[in-house]
Amino acid sequence: MGRATDLAFIRYFRVASRLCLAVLIGAAGCKQPEAPEYYGFRDLQIGAATESQATVSTVVKLYNPNRFGLELKRAEVDVSINGRHAGHSLLDSTIHIPGRDTFYVPIAMQVDLRAIMRNALQSLLGGEATVSLDGRVKIKRGLLTFNRPFHYDGKQDLNALFQQGF
Repeated sequence: MGRATDLAFIRYFRVASRLCLAVLIGAAGCKQPEAPEYYGFRDLQIGAATESQATVSTVVKLYNPNRFGLELKRAEVDVSINGRHAGHSLLDSTIHIPGRDTFYVPIAMQVDLRAIMRNALQSLLGGEATVSLDGRVKIKRGLLTFNRPFHYDGKQDLNALFQQGF
């Protein structure tokens, strides 16, 4: 009877060690994905405007640095121009993101025209404005969902905007 118990223990140990190894390999493959990188925007359009607000829509170009594809489930972003809050956007739809490739996200938001006009002359004379994006994205990889913050600061060439028909 001692031999049968020893064989059962060895089988149990083999199964348990294989299970532990599979869990470790699976956990290593489930690290949090890197946040997408901002590459700019295109097709800027200004819609309906009131005295203090206007609807602005654009398509944001991003790059997924991960080798695997993701799904963007939600994105929330605050936009500042030259250090002044200009608007807020919320995207609550699913967008497929290919691995190690660029992708495009359409956004629309209400912008505060007073915040933009306060330093518009300074920006126009300088030919560029500092654009800041701060927000959070909810991305999904397989069965796992991650919430990731992101931040971007960069100069935007205003002459390029005017050439687009702005």
